[in-house]
Amino acid sequence: MKNLTRFAFAASLVCTALASIAAAQENGAAKKSARIVRELKLAGSYQDLPSLGGGLGDLLGGGMSAPKSFYQLIADLKAVAKDAKEPGSEVLVDLSSSGFSVNDAQVAELERALESLRAAKVTTTAYLENASNDHYLVACLCDKIVLADVALLDFSAPALSVLFFKDALDLLGVQFQATRMGEFKGAVEPYVLSEMSPHLRKHYKDMVESLNARNVQLVSARRHIAPEKVRELQARRLIPAKFAKESGLVDEVVPWQGARQAVGGEVACTFEPVGKKKEKKSFNFMSLLSGFGKSEEKKIEDDTLAVLHLSGVIVDGEKQSPGEIVSGPTVALIRKLAKNDLVRGLVVRVNSPGGSGTASEAILLALRNFSEKKPVVVSMGSMAASGGYYVSMVGGTVFAEHNTITGSIGVFGMRPNFGALARRVGLRNEIVALDDSAALTDPFRPLQEAQLGQIEAFIRDFYGKFRGRILESRKNLTDEALLAIAGGRVWSGQQAVGLGLVDKLGGLDDALAALKQKVGEDDLPVMSFPDTDANPLKMLESLFEGVSIADRSKLELLKLAGFNLDQTVAIALDALRNPATPRAWMLMPCEMSIR
Repeated sequence: MKNLTRFAFAASLVCTALASIAAAQENGAAKKSARIVRELKLAGSYQDLPSLGGGLGDLLGGGMSAPKSFYQLIADLKAVAKDAKEPGSEVLVDLSSSGFSVNDAQVAELERALESLRAAKVTTTAYLENASNDHYLVACLCDKIVLADVALLDFSAPALSVLFFKDALDLLGVQFQATRMGEFKGAVEPYVLSEMSPHLRKHYKDMVESLNARNVQLVSARRHIAPEKVRELQARRLIPAKFAKESGLVDEVVPWQGARQAVGGEVACTFEPVGKKKEKKSFNFMSLLSGFGKSEEKKIEDDTLAVLHLSGVIVDGEKQSPGEIVSGPTVALIRKLAKNDLVRGLVVRVNSPGGSGTASEAILLALRNFSEKKPVVVSMGSMAASGGYYVSMVGGTVFAEHNTITGSIGVFGMRPNFGALARRVGLRNEIVALDDSAALTDPFRPLQEAQLGQIEAFIRDFYGKFRGRILESRKNLTDEALLAIAGGRVWSGQQAVGLGLVDKLGGLDDALAALKQKVGEDDLPVMSFPDTDANPLKMLESLFEGVSIADRSKLELLKLAGFNLDQTVAIALDALRNPATPRAWMLMPCEMSIR
């Protein structure tokens, strides 16, 4: 009996052990079969070379959020493609954030990055809630689009808007006197006309059609919808979720339960973030006082390719200012890179509507001096117009995206007259002088015809210089052919290639590939300039220059409402600071925006 009991006990142990082994194997199999999904949450704004961002209220109240690095995003996506071990890898692109925005040039770069995932057999699923056009164009780059069931898709064709404020200036008592070379120089019209001229409207419409052709082609190819049907959907614009699925704009409509639930479904998923999570830095007034945020200058320790980011309005000056391309520090940086033997070549990445003619000339000459020693390639981002096009005329290959806005080859001069405004508030400025030329420095009187003629002659000469710089760089153009496409006309990147204003369509990666070919080495590291981790104390100091903090705050409120007056303020301040020195401006319309 004892032997039988022992046998039964041993048998039970064996059964228990076998059951445990089977359970462990089953659990292991379950873990092995669980889906691993890489998660990419796109939110906020992305810049080529991000700098310290945020408004004045954030600065003083605490918590400044910096824009995100667009090219770090591209690198993260390429790393996913490189690390994909086997077919079946998945990436969830969460586009539920309402604050997400990209420009058309960035959409083109994202398309190439996501294509590298597709080539690596990685499938991508985009999740949308209430979605703007930016959200949807990025979603179209993915293999599958999932839309929340009570969402509304805002799917539109691009539209160009220009704010005209001549009538408002008349009410205020401010008059702008302008001289311009180029009948299409739209930067002047908002100051001197109450509405857009018919010939400029026709030209802008042609450009918008060129910009939209790319969007229609993208949606048509990715969603297998006829181009004419895409245009019908754009004309409808506001599209509910159910109709979006019926029309083929999305693949699936799901309950509003968030991206993970929409993609995970009934199968257990493990979500892993794309890219490394970075520590969020915050700044407040007390940290500013302690000098928090100081940064060391970048050091080049090996043979390197440099990318020089020229982003913002081009202005004269000696101190770097956030959101501007200041001639003094920019020229100094270019010369420093030229002298460094470890810098083998340079890509100039331009995102600029233009600016001061003299500042543009200084930067261009510095870049041409660099190109005499080392190869230079130009990459145009979302905009490289007027002065932005001017600084691109280095002589090397010029790349632009399909929807880059470029050209705007024209020059104008502007001078505000605050006389009526001064009289309304009870001010009168009296001048005792030996001749009428003293009025040139008086912002409360209009310029005389003779003085306007002198400024016009200066502007005409600068327009000739502008065309000359282009002809030196674009050997395929004659002055006669250039005049037919200059005059302030703006073009899409696709149009510019056909006109010979740029060489090829492509992004920053294409420009770097061309530079590596010129240098003769494929594996050189790439460094971006200028440094962007600026000491917030310097940024605070810049707020006091030219415009008071109170006025800056008002301008920020206007920006939130869609009115960006930075260029207008720059022109007005320049006239007040340097009234006797006429400035040649090469700018796109300051209130022109494409949405």
